[in-house]
Amino acid sequence: MRLFQKLFFLLQAQTSHGLHSPSVFRLYTEVINPIMNKRISRKSKTDELIQGISLFYSREIDLGEVFPLVIPHLNPEIYQQIDQDLLPKAQTNSILFILNPYESTLSQDIWDTLVDDPRVIHSIDLFDLGILRFNPLANKQHFMLKKS
Repeated sequence: MRLFQKLFFLLQAQTSHGLHSPSVFRLYTEVINPIMNKRISRKSKTDELIQGISLFYSREIDLGEVFPLVIPHLNPEIYQQIDQDLLPKAQTNSILFILNPYESTLSQDIWDTLVDDPRVIHSIDLFDLGILRFNPLANKQHFMLKKS
């Protein structure tokens, strides 16, 4: 099942070509793609991505700091906490990292629900890592990115 999800993802995902958001283009070319192309373990890549993306966004926003939160697994209980506690309090400098959003059909359904949530303005799907950001002044966008 995961193989078909990965194949479907790869058919839909894009590289830097065609990215219309200057910020996401820079994030992709400066942080995401260089890390994704490294020959290191998946866990090390994930850790580096979380650190690199957090640092990138800390330079991008006026407040100079971000508040990343890593969610290791999606399940109904976690979704309820995200929906009721985290999303209402999320600010421009909040980043929610979801590990393995395609781990199961249930986690994928929850991931899709989060991406569609109007409080989530900016979402980036890297298949093994999902990134959610909140900026009420921006237009809602969803990006599916793969390494080039």
